[in-house]
Amino acid sequence: MKFKKTKRNSHGSTIEYLPSDLLIEVLTRVATSSFTDLFNAKLSCRNFLEASDDKFIMKNISIEKFPAIPWWQVKDEVSSFLKACKESGNPEALYRQGMMEFFSWKKVESGEEYLKRALEMEHMEASYVYGIILLCKGGESNEEQGMKLLNAVKKSRKLGECRKKTKAFILSMWIRNPIVKCQELVNHHAKTCGRRNNGGIGGKRGWWQWIDDREDNEDKDVEEVNYCEGCMWEDEVSLFCKLFR
Repeated sequence: MKFKKTKRNSHGSTIEYLPSDLLIEVLTRVATSSFTDLFNAKLSCRNFLEASDDKFIMKNISIEKFPAIPWWQVKDEVSSFLKACKESGNPEALYRQGMMEFFSWKKVESGEEYLKRALEMEHMEASYVYGIILLCKGGESNEEQGMKLLNAVKKSRKLGECRKKTKAFILSMWIRNPIVKCQELVNHHAKTCGRRNNGGIGGKRGWWQWIDDREDNEDKDVEEVNYCEGCMWEDEVSLFCKLFR
């Protein structure tokens, strides 16, 4: 008895029958974890290559392996890629643009707008930096919103990571618009707060430093030093501002 041989579908022909929405979903998941894996997927077949240009993928792609500040001349295709990420609303790209415009190019309003767009997509570093900026501006509304953003970062248990990444970014670029009002802000709260005790500016700071390996013990330590919320974040602002000195 003879059996008829059947031709197995190749990898490429199988993908041809998948709907475009599914291809985009697959590539988006790949892109969020690794740009390299997305690049390899694009090379694997024509269908992936065509789907990879979708804005949803560019919005979610990870660009953390790209230098925050490309001091050297980048290739045209890299520059075009990063520009496409920003135009597609990629939160990391928006955050980087906001940092450059606010701190280096002295374009305060547009810099803040980019940071706000990034934090609206739950970008932690953007939330952290914009929260600091609002506290430095002062005013009841700004301070309330700023502490709300910072508390959300702290609640996510990514405060230490935000500090590290923000510090590295700031130290990598030319600063032309430093934040200079932090000391006035801290002094203002210190005069009205009765819970500052020995912590904070001018006293024994205790745990509240940029010590990232104690992130897991924050709640216990805050209770021990008896800081109020205002004292805690104003000291954070002061530490942040020291990066510009």
